[in-house]
Amino acid sequence: MVSKLVYDGVFEDDLEDETICNKFFNGNQKMIKIKNVTFENCFFKNVNFDNIEFDGVDFVDVVFENCDLSNKKFDEKLIKNTVFKNCKLIGVNFLDCFIRNVKFDDVIARYINFSGSKINDVKVNECDFTESSFIGVKAINMDMDNVNFTKAEILNSSFKNIDFSSSEITDVMFDTMSVKGMIVNQFQCVELVGLLGVHVK
Repeated sequence: MVSKLVYDGVFEDDLEDETICNKFFNGNQKMIKIKNVTFENCFFKNVNFDNIEFDGVDFVDVVFENCDLSNKKFDEKLIKNTVFKNCKLIGVNFLDCFIRNVKFDDVIARYINFSGSKINDVKVNECDFTESSFIGVKAINMDMDNVNFTKAEILNSSFKNIDFSSSEITDVMFDTMSVKGMIVNQFQCVELVGLLGVHVK
């Protein structure tokens, strides 16, 4: 992933209806619009995306390192073979996305929204997903280690055989469909048992 890169530094002009391949971007970016673009085999480092407006953007074989994509929308798009490392994804929308072979590593992603997405072969390590939303999500082969889901919404979703045992699930809003087949530890059972109408004495 991400080889033979050409250094571009910053975006110079608006981009529309094209594929951007084998590029390296870093530093501050000026105000531009990116519409109907696929980034393939690209590397973004230390980029703050505040000035960049996305509309219909796919990412394939892409790395984001030390970037801030907060409040961006990637609805109904493809995120594949992509790494988010030490990034801010606060309030990002991945609504109805196809997310495959993606890694979130040491990411601050409070309020992130994956609702309606299909998640396959995803690794989430040391991340803050506080008050995130997973509504109508189908997750397969999702590997998680020390993820904070405090006050998240996990509803009408499938997390069968997904291991939440090392994660924080305090005050998460679950329904019975979403917890079916989920793997938890003995202490987390107390958080979930109320869904069955059982009171722990």
